[in-house]
Amino acid sequence: MTVHFYRLDPEEARAARPALPSHLQIRCWQPERDGFPPGSLQLSNYLWWALARGSAFANRGFTEIRIEEDGRLLHRLIVTPGWYRFPFMSERDLQIGQVWTDPGARRRSLARVAIAEAHHRFAGERRRFWYVTRADNRASQALAESCGYQLVASGRRTRRLGLALLGQYVIEQSV
Repeated sequence: MTVHFYRLDPEEARAARPALPSHLQIRCWQPERDGFPPGSLQLSNYLWWALARGSAFANRGFTEIRIEEDGRLLHRLIVTPGWYRFPFMSERDLQIGQVWTDPGARRRSLARVAIAEAHHRFAGERRRFWYVTRADNRASQALAESCGYQLVASGRRTRRLGLALLGQYVIEQSV
C-alpha cells in the first residue's frame, strides 16, 4: 500500500486550540499516567496499554484523545510515539493516527480540534509530529494540510510474514 508522510515541526505546532462547543467534552487517556484503560475506551486500548507497559514505545507520549457528547463518542484519534512500525521517527517524535469521526458528526471540525489538542498537550516539549495516510485518502490528506502539516515523503506499508499488523511504514522517496 502506498502512503504519504506528512510532518509538522515543533516551531510550526500551534498551542492554540479551536473553540469546542460547551456541550462537547475532550477526554484524554495515557497508559503511562492513567494506567489500565477504563471499560468505556476502545478494545484496542488494551493492546496500547500492554505496549506502553512493555516499553515498546520510544517515549511516554502515547495518548488517546476523544471528543464526546453526553458520553457518546463523536471523534477519536491516538498519538503514538516511535516504535517498530514507524522506523522513520526519532526518539522524541509523535504520530497522529487512527483518526475516526462518527459519520453523523462529520464536517464539524472535530478532527482539527483533537489534533490541536494533541499539539497543545505536547507544546512545551517541542515535539515533531507525523501524520501518515494512504495515498488515495484525499480527505485525510486535506485534514493534515489544514492542520499545518507538510507532505515530506511517500513510501509504503509493508507486510511481515504476510500480516499488515506486523508491517512497517517505510519512507521510499522524499518530496
